[in-house]
Amino acid sequence: MPLFNPRLLRIGVAFVFLAMSAALAAQTLPEPVSRDGVLYMTGGIGEDDAKAFRALAPRYSLRMTFTAAAGNYLSDVDVTIASASGHAVLDTRTEGPFLFVMLPAGRYRIVAHAGRTEFAKTVDVPRRGGLDLHIVLQERSTGDARMNCPHCRASMHSQSAP
Repeated sequence: MPLFNPRLLRIGVAFVFLAMSAALAAQTLPEPVSRDGVLYMTGGIGEDDAKAFRALAPRYSLRMTFTAAAGNYLSDVDVTIASASGHAVLDTRTEGPFLFVMLPAGRYRIVAHAGRTEFAKTVDVPRRGGLDLHIVLQERSTGDARMNCPHCRASMHSQSAP
């Protein structure tokens, strides 16, 4: 009598493979976040994550992509979305080049900051479909952060003077 049944072994291996595939697929799907009644997701770092974002894009009414002038994707962009009346609807920092937001139809003011660069635009989110917005910003400086602050620069120069 054999110690193992080849058919049961194949079924077991297939089950383990399917379970691992499902776990990997679940890891690549971005998780939406709900803040103050606004559903959004941010991310898109890496090819698999970017593909997942593109697949989920039609579910969101406002889809923003952040790049530098050279074309490379940006992350850590501070974004504020306000209603036409000026009420802040969403205030967040991106975790990748994509920020997809589910908003009701209407007019919104979008302000995005990356380093010393600011982008501001008023947009109309349609009732059907969605709006794709490509935002180009300068990359954040990787040098001494104090050099971005006028008061810090002045104090650094006075300390270095004899």
